[in-house]
Amino acid sequence: MKPNWNKKSKFDNVNHGYRKCLAYVKKHLGWFNVYCKNTNLHGFRYISIDGTSIIENILWFLVCMSAIVFCAILMSRLWANYSNNPIVTTIYTSKPIWDMPFPAVTICNNNKVYRPHADLIAKILYRDAGFTTNNSDKFFSSLMKLIRPNNISIDNTTARQLLNRLNMTVEGLMEQLMQPCSALLLRCAWIGKVHDCSKIFKTVKSREGFCCAFNSHYDGLMSLSSNNTSDDDLPGVHTILNAPGSGRDVGLAVALNIEPDMYKATSRPFVGASIMIHDPIDFPDIGAHITAVTSGHVLAISVTGTSIRAMESLRAIPLEKRLCYFHNEIPGEIRYSHQSCISGCIAEHTHHLCGCLPFYYPEKRKGMRTCYLPDVNCLLSVRKLIPDYVNKKYCKNCLPQCTDMLYTISSEDVKMEKVGFDSDLMHGFDINNISFVYVFFGDVSYVEYRKESIISWDSLLASFGGIFGLCLGGSVLSVIELAYLLARQLFRRQIRKWQEQSRTKLLPASEMFLSIPAKEEVQLRKLRNCQESDDTRVLVRYQPVLNQRRTTNLDNMYHIKHVRF
Repeated sequence: MKPNWNKKSKFDNVNHGYRKCLAYVKKHLGWFNVYCKNTNLHGFRYISIDGTSIIENILWFLVCMSAIVFCAILMSRLWANYSNNPIVTTIYTSKPIWDMPFPAVTICNNNKVYRPHADLIAKILYRDAGFTTNNSDKFFSSLMKLIRPNNISIDNTTARQLLNRLNMTVEGLMEQLMQPCSALLLRCAWIGKVHDCSKIFKTVKSREGFCCAFNSHYDGLMSLSSNNTSDDDLPGVHTILNAPGSGRDVGLAVALNIEPDMYKATSRPFVGASIMIHDPIDFPDIGAHITAVTSGHVLAISVTGTSIRAMESLRAIPLEKRLCYFHNEIPGEIRYSHQSCISGCIAEHTHHLCGCLPFYYPEKRKGMRTCYLPDVNCLLSVRKLIPDYVNKKYCKNCLPQCTDMLYTISSEDVKMEKVGFDSDLMHGFDINNISFVYVFFGDVSYVEYRKESIISWDSLLASFGGIFGLCLGGSVLSVIELAYLLARQLFRRQIRKWQEQSRTKLLPASEMFLSIPAKEEVQLRKLRNCQESDDTRVLVRYQPVLNQRRTTNLDNMYHIKHVRF
């Protein structure tokens, strides 16, 4: 059987298809062929190199496409890592303690109804309204429920009558019933130097009611101080303090007169004072460390500080990624505080649910009603919902501070005995009735956590460039070349399109008018007179006469065609 030499093999069909596809690419994607031959990217020139087989071209095309995909995967992983974890934290353990602000110290007597003041108010109620001592005692004991809500021992009608008779606000009544700071604080010393307690402590609001605070600079509480002074040497009055070192002698020392005999109504089931340690810019509520001291005891509070410092590179990270506020980022806030924000959030929702604000919260807006005894049941129900406020959607806008100070305490409480010890702070006091509190830093250094962007924009760009060079061997110029070639191709196509459109609008060359010299104008007029109508126009077509060097006959130079319009 003779072979059919005219029959095409499968390889010929494949080759024909490849050539057809290559012809299509050269026709419509010629710029890609030019780019592959001239680019400095590795491997692309083998795609369109002349004299190579189909398999080699396809193989190098697949290799280059695989390199592009691999490059895109690496870049996407780098970007995902940067987007999901944009902050890196660096630990510094050798920061000196004198660079860290000294904490605020808020001292609150557990007795919230000072007996001498309560007796004066009871006399007024007895004289003007005829209320008995029993009614007055129930009234004073019920006032404690405004701080720690519970069942009250007086009816709402009587409670309203008592407050109306006194002609006082709830806030003013509770401030008048507290033990004065001048009676609670007998002697105060800062770094071994004795100061007038009434000048360096001020009356503030806190979650324990009205208290006496040192080095407290929460915005809105400064106006409660009635002992302003122009003496810049007073510690903690105008600026936040820094301790020059560590140890019991390099800090705050206070002698307290708790006065157990003056107790009328207490917020805790023992005679003593509560000591709160917190950030100077925080409202003494959420996040404050609290401990207690009783009469005849010495309480030594050793403070350990931890600083969280945000670098300026964090400002470039979106808020939803860094999840913290800078101090000057919140409009209307001089210094933003996370703990104070949560306290304000709880106060706002308490006012929303009960229609009143507890007296120990700073008033954010004028005209807010202060909670009173008839509102205790609502305050008790709201108190059970406080974890929901903090953990769920209500306080979601209270993000942590980017720069913050954290304090932890360890306390030592010892009962004093007569062993012949004497000091400037204890001299002249009866140790059985007086309490002493020492607050100081326990170490000469503190830990600082610095938060900054894990990678800057220029480092990120350099990382992308390294991946691009690793996978394709390219650079910025390679991208510029591709962009230039695409722009050039588009521009040339647009130019061709404009030229084609302009050509279609022109008349054929055979129908265009030609100017006629003035000498031949007479013959043309004769021709025009022979026409049938005036609307007949003369179109002149130029047709040169070949093999004739010189022509004088006008008819040999022009063929005149008469066209009727």
